[in-house]
Amino acid sequence: TITIASIVNDTMDEVDETVIVTLSNASNATLGSDTAHTYTITDNDAAPSLSINDATTLNEAAGNAEVTVKLSTASGKTVTVSYATSDGTATAGSDYTAVSATTLTFSPGDTSKTINIAVLADTTIENNETVTITLSSASNATISDATGTLTITDDDRPSLTINDVTTSNENAANATFTVTLSAASSKTVTVNYATSNGTATAGSDYTAVSATTLTFSAGETSKTFTV
Repeated sequence: TITIASIVNDTMDEVDETVIVTLSNASNATLGSDTAHTYTITDNDAAPSLSINDATTLNEAAGNAEVTVKLSTASGKTVTVSYATSDGTATAGSDYTAVSATTLTFSPGDTSKTINIAVLADTTIENNETVTITLSSASNATISDATGTLTITDDDRPSLTINDVTTSNENAANATFTVTLSAASSKTVTVNYATSNGTATAGSDYTAVSATTLTFSAGETSKTFTV
């Protein structure tokens, strides 16, 4: 019998491996037709798992957003997994470029890969929006976290302006001022207003107004207040 030294028990998922034992240089005997023996080391390590992270863009002009897919441990095998995007609150074509089923490949030893999602800038004032990236159909690995969320940070802001007002006389009980938003917003917009003396004096010429909040509900573009 021939004894093979202890097999090293590693933790890498890999294909079964072989050791070739070859007979040679026989003394007082001849070598037969079978001089080589194959010893197969059967792998007993579990397949690694795949996960995908969440990501957030700094703004809509990010161009490409990177989402990372990771293997829990390096593998001795080639690992593949499919990914695709779907709408969360973002809309493909106007907020980002959709990705249909695409294969991501990890060569042996790789533990991290990135997915690029093209982000499209718009001028719509809206809430931050989300894209869902889903992993499926893994080969030589399991999937522990199949869904990642990309948050597209909205960077569009309307501007606020206030008009000038002239009273017809001092008997005008109230002067009405109009504050205008440059564009409607899907968000609630708030702004503070307060009076201060120009050439008029609070108390004798007008009633002062301390800091007061003016609120625009979603979709509103104009609000008034009186002094």
